[in-house]
Amino acid sequence: MPAKELPPEIGQKEIEYGRLYQQAIKSNDCQKAEKMLLLVWGLYPESKYLWSSSMSLIKDIFNFYLAQKNYLQAEFWARELFKCELLENDPEPYIMLGKVYLESGREQLAAKELIKAYEMGGRRGYVGEDPKYLKFALDQMKKATK
Repeated sequence: MPAKELPPEIGQKEIEYGRLYQQAIKSNDCQKAEKMLLLVWGLYPESKYLWSSSMSLIKDIFNFYLAQKNYLQAEFWARELFKCELLENDPEPYIMLGKVYLESGREQLAAKELIKAYEMGGRRGYVGEDPKYLKFALDQMKKATK
């Protein structure tokens, strides 16, 4: 089923809350920033995962929580991404989970997800990511072959 566009009135609210989110981030008001992200998600009609901007918003929420080192919430939102219609062989959701696991010290889980991402997309899946994630995946793959 192809992704649908949000109704215009919700799209306008999303833009408005997005501006407030950016202002909150600039002023280091993390509580307000979090509130704005979750308000936008709350605006999405059911099924929340089928809208054209659902994946982008989920990634924004994930990145917010990862930056705050709130790994429990970051993991939750990384898993929410799997409810969207993903592209075939898209390594990004696995990289997101791997990042959470690695940053929170769960190296075995990180290895599983980051290796899976590498197997799906090779080095291209890691473009734009901190190189430490690809290095970790490659190191873990070398260890597994010894």
